[in-house]
Amino acid sequence: MSALPEFCEIALKEWAGVCDALLDGRQTLIIRKGGISEGPGGFVPEHRNFWLYPTYVHEAGQELRREDGNPVERGPRPDPADPVSIRALAEVEMLRHVDSLDTLALLEPLHVWKPETIRKRFEYRRPGLWVLGVRVYRREEPWTVDPTPEQLGCKSWVRLETPIPTEGLRPVLPPEAASGWLEKLRSLLPQEPGDS
Repeated sequence: MSALPEFCEIALKEWAGVCDALLDGRQTLIIRKGGISEGPGGFVPEHRNFWLYPTYVHEAGQELRREDGNPVERGPRPDPADPVSIRALAEVEMLRHVDSLDTLALLEPLHVWKPETIRKRFEYRRPGLWVLGVRVYRREEPWTVDPTPEQLGCKSWVRLETPIPTEGLRPVLPPEAASGWLEKLRSLLPQEPGDS
């Protein structure tokens, strides 16, 4: 774990239900393919620290599961242009590109996506998904962002108009617990030279 930057202006758009799981400490990983707007190259995990920008674009309750295995029930979706509450910062501790569905299946107990959601993402365009092991920090009070035209649409990374200060952030999980989750994740994924 390294010192967090004083400010961060980068955010990752992720399903609101996944952001909730990261904020609650129910998972410490992010699995990404990429947004439509990112073209054939797909998602590029180029940022070590980023805010979680909850979105309902493409999210459906049947795509996620609760701890008991049942689908997540969602109320009415907000308009994409409605203000967004930024409540958490993620710090990437581990990064892997996984090109095996069997390997991804080993991660099922560690996240809230349904197996068919992972399979669909895996098979979209060319096979493979990025797995990011993260530590998550939360703000006491959410930072409200009014989406700009550049932030709308199906994309992963967005730049915030105003960098958000990281002062006062608290880890979602105690350091020992977060390290334990990350070690479990490392044990399930193949090691790759040069990966963090």
